[in-house]
Amino acid sequence: MWPRSMSDTNSGKRRDWCIVVADDHGPEYVPSIAGVASTSPVQYCGFGEPTTLLQKALHRALKIAPATQIAVTVREQDRGRWEPALWFLRPERRFVSDSRMTCSLTMAAALLSIAADSPSNVVTILPTRCYVANEWILSSALDQLHGLLPELAEGAATLGMIDVEDGIDEDYLVPGADNSGTGSVVLGMAHRPVRWVAQHLRQQGAMVASGILMGYVSAFAAHIHRHRPVLAKALEKLKAETAGAENRLGSDMFQDAPISMLRPLTWRPPTFPQRALPVFRCGWRGLHTARAVSSGALRRLQTKHSPGASK
Repeated sequence: MWPRSMSDTNSGKRRDWCIVVADDHGPEYVPSIAGVASTSPVQYCGFGEPTTLLQKALHRALKIAPATQIAVTVREQDRGRWEPALWFLRPERRFVSDSRMTCSLTMAAALLSIAADSPSNVVTILPTRCYVANEWILSSALDQLHGLLPELAEGAATLGMIDVEDGIDEDYLVPGADNSGTGSVVLGMAHRPVRWVAQHLRQQGAMVASGILMGYVSAFAAHIHRHRPVLAKALEKLKAETAGAENRLGSDMFQDAPISMLRPLTWRPPTFPQRALPVFRCGWRGLHTARAVSSGALRRLQTKHSPGASK
């Protein structure tokens, strides 16, 4: 059953949830920028500001859902960095991985736990590895997307960023020719194209992929059950066994599992159908690579968008 009809049937049970993704692997904060000897995962850095990227993502989440309906995916090895920031979250809302392999399972586990509450719930997935210059624009776009969701047959959507300046090593959403209706139909994604290809894609209407997803949780759960049915059963069993405690996904739990079951799920179009709402001048940076972090682009962006810079 599609999410839209499920929402109509169970509208009284629908609740807004949010998943903050803080366990994805990527570049670390480069010492030459930080001025320190040690490195740290990007999401735990503030780039000259007291608030880290993780804390900013949590602030966004609290504008979308109450604290009792926010889940976070994290890595055990970084516990000393994330635990202080998650003091307000219940243990059962934390999905903790102990390896790169289990990092690919935490978001699926969080989604299935939200679906168990009610399939008509609306869930927003927020990445932490990102820089946002204009928070008010992003907040407004999320509100708009939430209002448009009942009109989308796909049951899920994303935000596509359109900025004046080119990003560094960004992924691009490729829209279809027929975009009648709400948002843009997304045909696929171009993975970090070289500069001239990215410019060509932008001229054809492509948008920078934000990694933000919003939709009825039934659409996400159906995707998991369709592509990883054995994994879905294992994660649902885990949730039942760890009620009231942290959801700890250890490598030893899946030693006998087939490799195909543990491959990361893709949430990209066209495998996971979705529409895209274009967002202008948000100042979004995905921070996918070390070059994007170490280029100095963030520092220039902060100076450009600081209150004094516009005077």
